[in-house]
Amino acid sequence: MVKISDLDEYLHADAVEDGDIIEITGKARRITEEESAFGRAYLEMSIKLPSGESKIWTPNKTSLRSLAKSFGDDADHWIGKKVKINIAHQNVRGEMKDVIYGEPFLETTPKQVQEKIQ
Repeated sequence: MVKISDLDEYLHADAVEDGDIIEITGKARRITEEESAFGRAYLEMSIKLPSGESKIWTPNKTSLRSLAKSFGDDADHWIGKKVKINIAHQNVRGEMKDVIYGEPFLETTPKQVQEKIQ
């Protein structure tokens, strides 16, 4: 089976499912306003999907704030960190679209789980 989403190097909502866990695999790259086709600066980061496939993710500001709160302000230190994907169907510039939000996925060890229970 050939999935059209496999042909795109950038991550879109059709390539993931709500609740998927992705892994950041490379340093973030800042795209300047001058380089951007959108007329605004943003970040790109290499990620690995649950299938093992690699994509480039351009997280929105909400996702970046959430990740920075848990992983720290320096995105260079996010390599190897895991992110839980949430997909929301919402109005974007007058059109309903699926939007990807990322939140830190913090794995707990059995000891941490046991401590929470007690």
